[in-house]
Amino acid sequence: MKRYIFLPFVLFVSLLAKAQPEVTLPFMHNVFQASFVNPTTIPEHSFSSGFSVFGQAISNGFQPKNFMDYRTDTMYVNLNSLLGDMNDKNLIYVAENADIFHIRFKVKSSFAWFAVRQNTSATLQYPRDLFSLAIEGNKQFVGSTIDLSNLKTDVSVYNEYTVGYLKDLPRWTFAGRVSLLQGLANVNFNPKEFKIEIDTAMYAHTAAADAQLRTSGIPKNVDGDIDFDVVDGQWVTNKLTGFANKGFAISGGATYKFDEKMKISFSFTDIGFIKWKDEIQTYTLKGVTRFEGLDVLGDLLKGNDVDVDSLLEKTEDDFTRDTIADSYTTWLNPKFYFSANYNLTRRTTLGVTFATFYNKRLYPSVTLGFSQGIGRFFQVVGTASIYQRSIPNLGAGIVIKPGPLQIFIVADNIYPVIDPLAFTNANVRVGINLVFGRVNPQQGLPYR
Repeated sequence: MKRYIFLPFVLFVSLLAKAQPEVTLPFMHNVFQASFVNPTTIPEHSFSSGFSVFGQAISNGFQPKNFMDYRTDTMYVNLNSLLGDMNDKNLIYVAENADIFHIRFKVKSSFAWFAVRQNTSATLQYPRDLFSLAIEGNKQFVGSTIDLSNLKTDVSVYNEYTVGYLKDLPRWTFAGRVSLLQGLANVNFNPKEFKIEIDTAMYAHTAAADAQLRTSGIPKNVDGDIDFDVVDGQWVTNKLTGFANKGFAISGGATYKFDEKMKISFSFTDIGFIKWKDEIQTYTLKGVTRFEGLDVLGDLLKGNDVDVDSLLEKTEDDFTRDTIADSYTTWLNPKFYFSANYNLTRRTTLGVTFATFYNKRLYPSVTLGFSQGIGRFFQVVGTASIYQRSIPNLGAGIVIKPGPLQIFIVADNIYPVIDPLAFTNANVRVGINLVFGRVNPQQGLPYR
């Protein structure tokens, strides 16, 4: 009877779900790195140690192939097609993290682990008006307002030191981890207001701004100016050993097992923040200015110089520009997963995962996947996902285990390898682990 509940459950959740992040990795249950996504993943081995590298790029505003065309050894660009692809709010997101070191071991019905990761992320949220202004000019905005308030960016580099624990019970599995974050550098721009209004009478421009650019960990010289020449071995050592910019994050999850074949899981990761205090600088721009144009032709006919300097001075005087050194806080981009899995056989698993990450707003995805063990040394994973305005995204993963050495590679969207200009999301994770002691007896595929 429980199995008949499974399909209606999946259909019901799919109506509610809004999902995205690493969507293929959760199906690779036998590698430690799957616990980054779902901490309740029960490993196949009692001991694991190793490292991995992950890279990701997301663009939900356009696909390069829609405005770029390569013909007869020449690249052609259609900027109007670029605008037609964009939403009012768009996102470019690039991230990298390195699982520098981890060690996980089994104690009775529990697992404990310690891990060190280095994380880098860069987010650019931009409005369509920005590109529309650059491509089509300001004539289209006469009598209206150019709203650039959604032009936001955040670049963060930080290290993560994590302690995790998993407890397996007959019906439930609970797990969580706590992370100490070491902020290394940050650039954050998040304006409250950034608008330009163009009236219909004299076509005068009225600009209003209330914005802050905050930085931390950027190298500076003795005069307080940004200077990368001061970066040397001692500067790097001080940066890596100091904890001036501290932060904390939590991740966790729970899995309910209907029986030996079917289970559902919920997990969350990266709910946390970093308090930036080291080498901080905040640049504030606030005010309103009005620009009514220059009498360029009149000045030229009279033989006068075009007085641009006075206009710039007036504009500068209309804005308050402060430079302060107050600490500030940035938040990580939390991720949420909801999954259901069914084991057709001991080494064949089918499942569905709904995931989302939050970055100014929710970015959802839904994924169908399967995992298949082959012989004693291989596992293959395949997924089909919907996310970032594209369908379908075909992902794949493979695990090879010659002896205690475990080598794996996984990607959520393999299509960019075939056509690099046709993607909204591309990522890949590559890793090597040393694993010992199987939790369950080793089994190959049946011969019949």
